[in-house]
Amino acid sequence: MPFCPNCETEYKGNVSVCPECGEHLIEMTEDEDLEESVDADEAELFLLYRSPSPEISEELTDALRDAGITFEFRPVENSARSVKSLYRGQNVDGEFYVGEDDLDVAKEIAESIIGDLDEDIV
Repeated sequence: MPFCPNCETEYKGNVSVCPECGEHLIEMTEDEDLEESVDADEAELFLLYRSPSPEISEELTDALRDAGITFEFRPVENSARSVKSLYRGQNVDGEFYVGEDDLDVAKEIAESIIGDLDEDIV
């Protein structure tokens, strides 16, 4: 059954993206315990990148997923329920967080797409 790791919601049918938050759904088998998956995701996470656009968010999501890196994408919303917000004068679509063990590899992947991350995470 498709499951959103961000909203923790299960969906029936042929849904691949969460209609609530835009996160790509993962397939949960009946043997997997939902609580185990949620607890594993609650490990300490570190900010990897603030994405300025949905296009970059999607590209980085695909690259991290292809590399098998567990990550969390947190969409940034303003009061108008838009996925755009301002952070230090820049548009922000959302933030990518990864665990400490994956941070170095995830940073290399992100920099191969975006360039130097040190300037973006201040």
